[in-house]
Amino acid sequence: MDFVFDNANAIDETIITSLKRTYPFELDEQSYTHTQASFTPLSAPYFDEDWNSGGNPVTCFGSIIGVKVQICNIANLNRWGIRADSSAQAFDIVQEGDYFALERDDIKFGRLNKGLCKQLHEIVSKYQVRIQAFVSTNDWNTTMSSWNHENPTFLLAEINVYGTRANAQDVGDVLSKFKIFLQMPQHSLGNAEYYNPHILRIEGCSELAWPEQPRLSPKDASETPERSDGEARSTDTAVVDSILDSLSHRGVLREISVVPDIKSTLLHHQKEAADFIFQREMDQVSSDLSLWKYNDVDADEPFYQHILSGAKRPERAEARGGIIADEMGLGKSLVILSTIAGSLDRAKDFVNARNQQISSEPLTRLASGATLILAPSSLLIDNWIDEIRKHVNPGALPFHKHLGPERQRETHLLHERPIVFTTYATVAAEFRRGDKTLANINWFRIVLDEAHEIRNRSTKQFQAVASIPALHRWCLTGTPIQNSLEDLGALVSFLKVPILENPQTFRKFITNPIASTSRSFQNLRLFLQTICLRRTRELLNLPEPITELRELPLNPLEQSQYHDLISQCKIGIDRAVSKHGNGNVSSAFLESLLKLRLFCNNGRSNAILELGPNGLPADPDEALIYLEQEGQNTCVYCQGTIYFINEKSKTDGGIFISSCCHLVCHTCLPNHRTQKQRCPGCAPASGPVSQGTLPQRGTSIVSTRCEIKANSKLMAGPYPSKLQALLSDIRQNYTHKSIVFSCWKKTLDLTGGLLQSQGIRYNMIDGSLPLAKRAKVLKDFQSLSGANILLMTLGTGAVGLNLAIASRIYLLEPQWNPSIESQAIGRALRLGQTAQVVIMRYITIDTIEESNVLFRQKRKLELAGGGFNKGKDMSSERLQALRDVFGVNENLV
Repeated sequence: MDFVFDNANAIDETIITSLKRTYPFELDEQSYTHTQASFTPLSAPYFDEDWNSGGNPVTCFGSIIGVKVQICNIANLNRWGIRADSSAQAFDIVQEGDYFALERDDIKFGRLNKGLCKQLHEIVSKYQVRIQAFVSTNDWNTTMSSWNHENPTFLLAEINVYGTRANAQDVGDVLSKFKIFLQMPQHSLGNAEYYNPHILRIEGCSELAWPEQPRLSPKDASETPERSDGEARSTDTAVVDSILDSLSHRGVLREISVVPDIKSTLLHHQKEAADFIFQREMDQVSSDLSLWKYNDVDADEPFYQHILSGAKRPERAEARGGIIADEMGLGKSLVILSTIAGSLDRAKDFVNARNQQISSEPLTRLASGATLILAPSSLLIDNWIDEIRKHVNPGALPFHKHLGPERQRETHLLHERPIVFTTYATVAAEFRRGDKTLANINWFRIVLDEAHEIRNRSTKQFQAVASIPALHRWCLTGTPIQNSLEDLGALVSFLKVPILENPQTFRKFITNPIASTSRSFQNLRLFLQTICLRRTRELLNLPEPITELRELPLNPLEQSQYHDLISQCKIGIDRAVSKHGNGNVSSAFLESLLKLRLFCNNGRSNAILELGPNGLPADPDEALIYLEQEGQNTCVYCQGTIYFINEKSKTDGGIFISSCCHLVCHTCLPNHRTQKQRCPGCAPASGPVSQGTLPQRGTSIVSTRCEIKANSKLMAGPYPSKLQALLSDIRQNYTHKSIVFSCWKKTLDLTGGLLQSQGIRYNMIDGSLPLAKRAKVLKDFQSLSGANILLMTLGTGAVGLNLAIASRIYLLEPQWNPSIESQAIGRALRLGQTAQVVIMRYITIDTIEESNVLFRQKRKLELAGGGFNKGKDMSSERLQALRDVFGVNENLV
């Protein structure tokens, strides 16, 4: 059959570039006809007669989306007639040595990222695959207008993969091995059929009623609704990630010399970061780092004009801080320590000037020359202290920790030490009870480590942090945008960026242009270029980490048990549906997903959910994961994230309020107990609540852990297949320092029992381990003579730790939040890491885990907007989510 495309140069339909799209598992490719659209014909090298001989029809396997393309040279491309009414442009992809390049009219102008090129080479060379790229017209126009040969520029592309139907499964297997999953193409396929090897069936669910996919006629296509808010958020995040990675300050930043008190040698990119900070703090930013442009033509007196809002000022109004958004592991903390050491004299001058002002204005806040550093946990503060001891001469930068119940006795140290550490939870707790110890001080500098912790403006945590006055404000985060542009807006408000710190103004000039039909990211790109410094790990020239996907089948007994569990889950959901209660349905749905996830790790006997008196799973760990699925694993008082449950007070975790489903962190707990307040997250009619405990269960966390470690016979039969596979991998690489991550302590308990039964030494860190013992375990792991295996829950180990000694990372299950996985992997991918890191991901095939099914179901829940105990009517999208996963009949709801 001939491969024919409409004769045009662009695509007219809306492009959706979300990193993962949602679509039914059992989509019949024959029932799917793609949206009619204009399409650039493929050039002869792609679909010629020789390739299509034998009558084999051309098949589109799907799209690889969110692909970064580095632009090499577009100087000769301006002559192309880009249609303004088209939403995307199509380009050929040709092989050029070890790379694949975008090409048009024999002009090669952009390269795909190196990692993807290696993977594409395998399918192109083995299976005669052909590929073609599509780029958003808006992104293309922005690049054309801003590109110059000195700075690296990136585009975000979507790649369609074509081949013969006979090779579909082989191509899919190769891509799966590299964790690349084909998505539904968004562009016209002409006469090509569509068959996606990554469209899956959850085994045991074939009898369920999956939604049918109607054919789309041209008329239907023209009436296709606009993408949902959830899809838009994913698209925006993907584009913003591309913009962040393409930021360049080459030629704008110098390499600043390090003060003598810093004994470590800063790398080139760290010296440039020090200059970025220096320019902003000294209010001497170059024009390339400013949103204000000088104008001496349009008025009698020269003025500065804001390039986004048009506001006019006689002088530039610059933020005296910014965002350091370098990827994890590039040494942001050393840059900050160098900045503090190099600005001690400026800090003294600041205090002296403020003290003189106080003599004439008695109500003015006292000044401190200290840098106040906020971190998510006390463990991360200990990490900072380790960095001080490692990089700073002894005694050069004394510090104070503003933590614990005794902190009010040492407030004088807030003015005497150049560095003060505290946690977000401490700041929020003081703010809530009206304690203004920190807010009554005018600080020289405030630094937010893992600044995305304040990404929600409506929380007490954000309000508390933003209320602290400081001359200079800095945000350290590798992920300034996790969910939407509102995350960035919160950081901008904290930084007090002139004009844009107001939420309405930020939305008007940054968010709204993106949300409009024009989909313009130009303002965002300009803004980030001035306020944000972003470099990637490629600067370090470290070996690229190797990611291996371990696809593990269930054994026959496990398969039977898994199918039985699915049937039981469906019965439970049907019962909830029959009661016509939205909260019941949502809870049953989330419980079912949790059971299936637990089964994949722990087997049947350890996947049983016992419910506590508050309706949550009785096991604290499982209860927390349950809340995480709804995004509600936060303290009901300060809204800080709670990563683990722990009764011990001297930890960073939290506990459940016994009469409801809400959490309280240990920092807020004393005030909650003393005042015996009602739960602020519940209605007043709920009555007073108790002091707060863990959900009741027969044994404590500690005793359960001991029993499992001491008696592996708790397993009803052999260990689960996944844990046996992990054991095999550890045995083969036992001499390597390795970290095993899971979100469940129960899984790590079982793993520990298995390792112990084989005589393999290991250490374990979870939320129940006191901080002192936790530090001891980490020290042992970092010692060459210590145990080579560290078991760690993601909640305690995914944020901020430096474990560069590890060269192997084992992720026992896929996570709903991809950033948690990235944080965990980042523990080993840091400065000081010289070995090639191997990342092993475990996926149980033919289950809920396979091929990122879990992520797609999370997206379905996001689209549905559902939450437990919410009284809203169930939307059609939420009903669709229930039907897709468990076959719920919407007519019964």
